[in-house]
Amino acid sequence: MTSFLAYAEAKNRILECIDGIIMFPFEENAIPQYVYFMPKTLAEGELLSSFFEQQFLYLPDIFYVLYFNPIRWILPDLAERIHSLDYVPAGYGRDRRLFQLSYCRITFDVTSVTQQEQEPEEQTIFRVPFYIGETNFFINVVELPSTMGTPKLFEKVDFNW
Repeated sequence: MTSFLAYAEAKNRILECIDGIIMFPFEENAIPQYVYFMPKTLAEGELLSSFFEQQFLYLPDIFYVLYFNPIRWILPDLAERIHSLDYVPAGYGRDRRLFQLSYCRITFDVTSVTQQEQEPEEQTIFRVPFYIGETNFFINVVELPSTMGTPKLFEKVDFNW
């Protein structure tokens, strides 16, 4: 990771770190090809479970679909990082496909975004049933807009459920 940060600095890349909620299918693959990411900074002492109860029951926020594979080229230990996450099982979609839900930090390269003006992209929002324990919610899922940049790094962030 430090070698990429040194490279980014030397090449004047603009990086933006965003904390948030990550979820991905529980599968045999060590590294998921796609993940769902919702930017969210937890306040000191804020419990992730209370955030879900408030946020999803009343105002569902947006999860962005991220193509996660490019991060593996920068972080050879990405599989170990993913497996070290503390997570909560969740059901995704009508068939309640088993997903892992956790909290992390993803660093985006926003160099190309800041160098050119972008017209707002029209996004199709998919409203998807989501289950944590016996509670069901709806979440909104969209493709990652180009204005967020390209995901480059992944870090585990400690949190309280």
